[in-house]
Amino acid sequence: MPTLAVFPDIDADAIARDLNLAAKGRDRGAQDQPPPDQAGPDHIETGIIARVEELRRKGLENYENNRRVYNERLARSGQASKDVDIAAGSARNDFGALVQLWRSRIVASRERLNESYRWRNRFREIHRLERPAQDFAGWGNVVATALILIVLEAGMNSYLFSKGNEFGLLGGLLVAVIVSLVNVGFSVLLGYLARYMRLRNLLLKLLGFLALPLWMGFAAAINLMVAHFRDGLEAGLEWQAAAEAAVPGLLAAPLRLATIESWLLAGLGLLISILAFRKGWHTDDPYPGYGPVERDLEQARLRYESELDEALRDLQARRDEAIDALQDANDQVRDAITEAVDALFGQSSLGAHLQAFTEQCDMKAAHLLAIYRDANMAARNAPAPAGFKTAFRFPEFRAEPVDQSRRQLAEAEAEKVRTTVDAAIRAIFEEFERARQVFSVTDDVEIGGAKPAPAPAQGAA
Repeated sequence: MPTLAVFPDIDADAIARDLNLAAKGRDRGAQDQPPPDQAGPDHIETGIIARVEELRRKGLENYENNRRVYNERLARSGQASKDVDIAAGSARNDFGALVQLWRSRIVASRERLNESYRWRNRFREIHRLERPAQDFAGWGNVVATALILIVLEAGMNSYLFSKGNEFGLLGGLLVAVIVSLVNVGFSVLLGYLARYMRLRNLLLKLLGFLALPLWMGFAAAINLMVAHFRDGLEAGLEWQAAAEAAVPGLLAAPLRLATIESWLLAGLGLLISILAFRKGWHTDDPYPGYGPVERDLEQARLRYESELDEALRDLQARRDEAIDALQDANDQVRDAITEAVDALFGQSSLGAHLQAFTEQCDMKAAHLLAIYRDANMAARNAPAPAGFKTAFRFPEFRAEPVDQSRRQLAEAEAEKVRTTVDAAIRAIFEEFERARQVFSVTDDVEIGGAKPAPAPAQGAA
């Protein structure tokens, strides 16, 4: 602080009491000491001078310490600008390196998206498709639907199959489940294969056309066979006999059923088979292969969008961190410049206080010497030494002049730092914008394909 607190207080009265100057002056004066012919100060006077000089030296040391602090503040303003230059360069280089890293990481998913998009379009051209692929509900949905159909059919047939079965209702339920599982399972599978009739490949198209009559024959055969089995049980045959007669009865007269219940049973089985066949047909897109192609494209989009979002969020976070750090550095330099200007003012004020302090040292020393000398001369018989009439002054202390030109230098450094920080922030924003354009959105990637990455800006890594 540029105040008088830097300099110690010189309490002349306290020093006079501590050295007992008045009494010593009278005692030595009564003895006519110092002698009239003594040219220099006696030991009492040198003690007074030494006491004041000790305080004066402490004040001058405090002055030099404070002046050194002020000079260090001025020096820091220049060093701070160099630190900001280094920090700005590092921020640009680090951000550019991160952009390059993400550019490399996103290449694979970008190429995958381009290839999937081109293959989907090529698939449409080859198979003359213009509509979008139907959504795939998943194999879990297929299994769940099949289980529901199996439970419905098995539940309705379990009581019938329990007649004559040695295990009763539990045995009938087991047989009903097996029959329903075969009916539903084969119908779903043949429905899935029947879609192949839409393909242009002759072999696969033939497979699809074969699946349709195969399903029709299978559905009719298994459900009519179950109906003939029921007729046998209703006619009073044992379980084994009814099962053995079902197949010959089917082959001999497939449509000769004895009761309306048997016709209803066959109709229910055919209905379940039709529903299962339809579920197999609509398990995926009706055009075989179209669903997986569309799903592959969708997965490629999701992967690219995920990496794009992660890249932009990472770059935004790093950009904001770098900008905050640069702005903090700029604020610190501004504070350092303010301290430097304050230091110039403080040095000027400190110099003025130094002048007052050195004058006070001379005055206090003269005052203390006067107390001793006046008491000495009042008690003397012999004339006082000639030195009593000589005024005492400490050697002049010359302080170094304050270099006011440092203020202009400090302000120039502050402007230089501001320019450096603004340029670095602008370069980081431009690099981020270039990266955002290179990391195109999905539509740009699909329509335009992979764009060549522009060269990084000069100084931006």
